[in-house]
Amino acid sequence: MNEPRYGLRQERNGSWTIVDLITRVPAASDGRDLAGLDREDAQDIMDVLNRDYLARRKSPLV
Repeated sequence: MNEPRYGLRQERNGSWTIVDLITRVPAASDGRDLAGLDREDAQDIMDVLNRDYLARRKSPLV
């Protein structure tokens, strides 16, 4: 469990999606896919998700 769980994928329209690297589907928060984001926001959210995952904490974001 030393590897990050979440990654970024750039979509054809230029927006970014946070992807669960285990399930290969977009990560979701409150039932909404974390998609259609700008790069900076996607990176910030992904960093929080991975930090919480690696610390074995339940993230409030998912």
